Amino acid sequence: MTTKEKIMLEAEEQFIKYGIANTQMKDIASAVKINRRTLYRYFPTKDELAFVVEMNVMMQISEYLSNGIVDLPDKYSGYEKVVHYFNNVKLDYIKKQIKFTAEFDRYFVDEYPSEKLESDFVESLDPKNDKLYSFIAQGQEDKSIRTDITTIEIYQFLSQSFISLFQRLLLRENHLKYEFCDEVDFSKLYKDIILQGIKNLDH
Repeated sequence: MTTKEKIMLEAEEQFIKYGIANTQMKDIASAVKINRRTLYRYFPTKDELAFVVEMNVMMQISEYLSNGIVDLPDKYSGYEKVVHYFNNVKLDYIKKQIKFTAEFDRYFVDEYPSEKLESDFVESLDPKNDKLYSFIAQGQEDKSIRTDITTIEIYQFLSQSFISLFQRLLLRENHLKYEFCDEVDFSKLYKDIILQGIKNLDH
């Protein structure tokens, strides 16, 4: 790995373990075995480092969710591709990344650290770069997915609800089993309810 990649990996680990607010840049530098001056050449502030890590984490989640679905047969409807997309999800593979997004969302509630980071961050979230968006659009075109809701509305609802639900499930996984949730298969329910909700029942 490059020094920058080592910094980002270590920062992600410490941000999850201690929280962004409680993580010190000197501790990240020490763990990577570089001095703070070198660290600040790569990332001038902790906030900038956290934003870059978040963009990388979101890319990892997107790549994982898209893994294995790039070569789906053309005969599949858009709805069938969305079904395949969600059947492909195994939460255990992205637990760490989801936990980081929860810490990031909790910490950053005000302004972006810089205009450049704001631009890069927003660009990284462009729905048109996500396979799920194209599957939904195809489904609405072939009438397998309901069209009374726009593509962007369906996409954002699925994306935001997925992240927020599983953030909570992962953060409280040691407690929910004692809170009358031990017999609930949230992953299956989420998928089943979501898929029924977007399906065009007249098709």
